Amino acid sequence: MTKAKFVPFDSVEHQKKRPGVLLTSLVDENTGATKIASGVAEFEVGSSAPMHYHNAEESVIVIEGEGLIMINGEEHIVKPNDAAFISPGAHHSIANHGSQPFKISWTYASIYWSTTSVD
Repeated sequence: MTKAKFVPFDSVEHQKKRPGVLLTSLVDENTGATKIASGVAEFEVGSSAPMHYHNAEESVIVIEGEGLIMINGEEHIVKPNDAAFISPGAHHSIANHGSQPFKISWTYASIYWSTTSVD
């Protein structure tokens, strides 16, 4: 059995995946997780993640700011404490829809999740 572990935010790598988007993985195989992966994404004003899908279930919870989440063609304006469940294969995108930074928490139901872009 894997040992429980505390993960300070500043102890992990923060990746700029695209202009204006900072992705931080906090819980994954590197921390001993065997079934989930989770972290946060921060979107500067005007930034977004383009349409894509994953091979695993995803949960998104808004931490701060206002965003626009598109799931299978449906637009949703989201604010702090709103959540989205995104099933494997569901096409979705997320964008900062407001005038302040936008921050979400994300969790995948697998440490082996992948992202596929939709053109």
